[in-house]
Amino acid sequence: MRHAILGNGNLGNAIAKKLVARNIDFHVFSTMSGWKYPASGIQEICDYCPDHVWCTVGAGSVEQAVANYAPFADLHVRLPMELVQGLNDRVSLHFFSTDYCCVQPQSLYALSKLNMEQLVIMAHRPKTYVYRVGSLYGNHKLRNTFPYKLKVNAAAGKQISLPTNCISPTPVDWLADILINMSDCDTYGDRSSTPLLIHPKGCCTVKEWGELILQKNVGTREPDTSRPLDCTHLDLNEAPTWKELWLERKHWFINYPALKAEL
Repeated sequence: MRHAILGNGNLGNAIAKKLVARNIDFHVFSTMSGWKYPASGIQEICDYCPDHVWCTVGAGSVEQAVANYAPFADLHVRLPMELVQGLNDRVSLHFFSTDYCCVQPQSLYALSKLNMEQLVIMAHRPKTYVYRVGSLYGNHKLRNTFPYKLKVNAAAGKQISLPTNCISPTPVDWLADILINMSDCDTYGDRSSTPLLIHPKGCCTVKEWGELILQKNVGTREPDTSRPLDCTHLDLNEAPTWKELWLERKHWFINYPALKAEL
């Protein structure tokens, strides 16, 4: 088995660590390794002859999509379709969407992910899977995570107020375990025809998670209309709760040396 991981962010790095632990061959295609889409194309990926391709590369945030949509069109739509149409059908393709798509898209970011879902599904390619995830956190690129940014802002004395939008905080190491177990056991079934929502059980508001991170009350801000407003679409039964998983991992944001130095 050979795995190609596109992107070296928190999720891509978590998948790589799980593969290392299982002594499975993989290669990370990222700007750090000299691969940058669309300039690099997909030929290098094809030449690697992978059995699985994990497309974890991201384009940025909801706000960045408004400022410059081109990278989102390239990475959320063009790259997935080039992989779908360019790789041998024996290769399993894994794409990551957002739980924002569980409701009517309210942003260019969510719309680009929904377009990806629809195009990939319409292609009817075998062994092609789309996962809806959200509110990811991990300790590889800690400075890019919500808990880190929140702690730094609070330590700088900034007034903290957070919206009541719904989220389900998801640790990437837990998510990677689920994904690799599924790929090992071939338990995907006929999931290539519909996106699969993967996240912990239950949900909270951004404000509630922020107060748990800071261990104090914060101000309330009006909901962000570009993001999901309620939790009904995140009601899953078979998983640990988001809070259990956070409490197991919060030491990342307490003991991490760089964070302690900044605080």
